[in-house]
Amino acid sequence: ILEKVQYVPVNGKFKIYIIDEVHMLTNHAFNALLKTLEEPPENVIFILATTELHKLPATIVSRCQRSDFRRITVAEIMSRLAYIAQKENIKADNDALRTIAKYSQGGMRDAISLFELCAGNRDVLSAADVTDTIGTISTEMVANVLQAIRTKDYSIIFSTIDDIIRSSKD
Repeated sequence: ILEKVQYVPVNGKFKIYIIDEVHMLTNHAFNALLKTLEEPPENVIFILATTELHKLPATIVSRCQRSDFRRITVAEIMSRLAYIAQKENIKADNDALRTIAKYSQGGMRDAISLFELCAGNRDVLSAADVTDTIGTISTEMVANVLQAIRTKDYSIIFSTIDDIIRSSKD
């Protein structure tokens, strides 16, 4: 990378280098990168991505602009999945989209991948399809167990747990 940054880009105004998991670089690699970051060529942009900022040397951090990314909300993910479903002619109920959005934990790429996996060859996608694909239990089942705990209905509690274990769901 350090050898190639000196050349002007063939297409466009900038060469953009994305270094993902930059915290994994060795000290030697950080030192080599530091020289370029101190006096970067006009046509080069480095994007350093990490989830562990504390592992980066202060000399690197001090020469960077910082942008913190946030998780995408469930509502935003549901909206995007509904758009994709419409474009792909897949009927997906809101509970299915909500389950996917919650399970993807704020990651749109994970949500879309999971949506593709769950939709498969189906014309209609339900929440039950999603929980079956994921290998987890439905919110209804959780609600039933919580209600049984509240009312101390041990037969429902143990039969539900037995059902979960027999179905190999998490």
